[in-house]
Amino acid sequence: MGRCGTERRTGRRARFWRALLLFLATVVFCAAPSRWASAVSAPTAPEAAASSPPEADSEDALDRMTPRRTIEEFLKEGAEGDFHVAASYLDLRGIPATLRDSEGAALAQKLAYVLAHQPKLDLGKIPDAAEGDPNAKPPGTLVLSTLYAGEEALPLSLARVRFPDGVDRWLISRTTVDLIPAMDAAFGPRSVGFQIPARLQHPTILGNEPWQWIGAVLAIAVAYGVARGLAAVLVAAASYFARRTPTRADDALIEASRRPLRMVIGAIVFRALIGPLQLTTSVVDLCEHATYTVLVVGITWLVLRGLHVSTLWLDERAVRDGVDVLRNRAVRTQAMLLRRVASVTVAFVAGASLLLQFDVVKNIGVSLLASAGVASVVVGFAAQKSLAAIIGGIQFSFAQPVRIGDQVGLEGEFGEIEEINLTYVVVCLWDKRRLILPITYFLEKPFQHWTRSTTDLVGSVLIKVDYAIPVDAVRAELQRICEADPRWDKRTCVLQVTDADANSATLRALVSAKDAPQLWDLRCSVRERLIAFVHTYEDGKYLAHSRHAVKPS
Repeated sequence: MGRCGTERRTGRRARFWRALLLFLATVVFCAAPSRWASAVSAPTAPEAAASSPPEADSEDALDRMTPRRTIEEFLKEGAEGDFHVAASYLDLRGIPATLRDSEGAALAQKLAYVLAHQPKLDLGKIPDAAEGDPNAKPPGTLVLSTLYAGEEALPLSLARVRFPDGVDRWLISRTTVDLIPAMDAAFGPRSVGFQIPARLQHPTILGNEPWQWIGAVLAIAVAYGVARGLAAVLVAAASYFARRTPTRADDALIEASRRPLRMVIGAIVFRALIGPLQLTTSVVDLCEHATYTVLVVGITWLVLRGLHVSTLWLDERAVRDGVDVLRNRAVRTQAMLLRRVASVTVAFVAGASLLLQFDVVKNIGVSLLASAGVASVVVGFAAQKSLAAIIGGIQFSFAQPVRIGDQVGLEGEFGEIEEINLTYVVVCLWDKRRLILPITYFLEKPFQHWTRSTTDLVGSVLIKVDYAIPVDAVRAELQRICEADPRWDKRTCVLQVTDADANSATLRALVSAKDAPQLWDLRCSVRERLIAFVHTYEDGKYLAHSRHAVKPS
């Protein structure tokens, strides 16, 4: 059994970690910004056709025909580290022509860094038309956002510029280009306290330098090590004090919290470590989604384990305080059902918290709320039985028609309540079969309850004997049989003549035992010994006989 239990626990852990890794992969997929995909994959044919400029760009292959395309292409080139091309999206007319090649790339690099580390622009709100915003003042300009260095406003704007070939193109305006040094001073890269080797600064991958990616990987390893060490210290310290208390439930709770604590501490430490790495906003957002997911999963896991240990604490307290068996069953049943209801609620809230971190899910949620009236009716009809079962489980926890360990008779079978779940009950029958019944069965249908208020029961044994048998002798034998049997609870031992027909009399022996299984065995033993007594008493002359009257001819 120990080996099987270990294998089951190992299998559950493996399934849990596979599910967690799959969910984290889903988080990465859902949280990945759209511009990452554009940086690593080419648009499909319909997309390329939709994004092509209305007329050819005669100067080069750059797409600067609309404000959105200009800023998208600038961000793309900045993420790929091609700052000479990115400079082509800047209005460099305020810089001498001889310096534009060198200074333009430097300015593009600084602006790309600032934009990558600031809250993301909502590219969907930027006009994708050649004329830009028709309501803009002055016409041909567009302010995308405004950064603030203290009280100084640093607008990020675009302007429509006519090129020598007579085509109007959108560029990052001269005003914004002139403010790039101020943006760099306020929001540019900070010193990390040591000199980064040049080989670890290029090329950039998704807007981040190699040393930043190495730091992110090291942050994961450090967070894992710190989480294991700190969780071990906290558990050891808590266990030291828990051993000094009379209850063992706190020891179980502390030991059960070890792995959830690792997840919570690891998420917090990792989130603190990636701050100094100055990663781009896209990567930081992804890390926030991942750490938030791990944090919620860890807290949920900790709460669920706490709910599980609470039932152990109730059992232990009932035994320590000398609570009677029936009261202990009632407490265990109520605690188990309420724990399952609380577990479902906690899991639902955790799942909703994880999904609501994605804008797509938020939008779907708003749409569902807008049509909540119709949706509630549809869901109510579709899940009528499931909801009834769950509500029945909550009602069951308070009404408690049966409890764990009760003996019941139902569906022509006898058994013991083995397990009570939120929607169904498991009955262990006398021959070790399991009868699975919906929880609403015990709320809607009649059944026999043998241990509702007390566990002791009275059973009967019927035997057929001759009329002439001395009943007192049989009664004395029944008393002797009961007193010699340890299963008799010394309460009921009665023999009565309950029926008579043309051939025999019916003797009924009433005996009692402390529970149903022992009563069954006692009845079988009494029946067997009474039959043996009647068979041997005075050579069996009092066995039931069939009499026939013969008329003389």
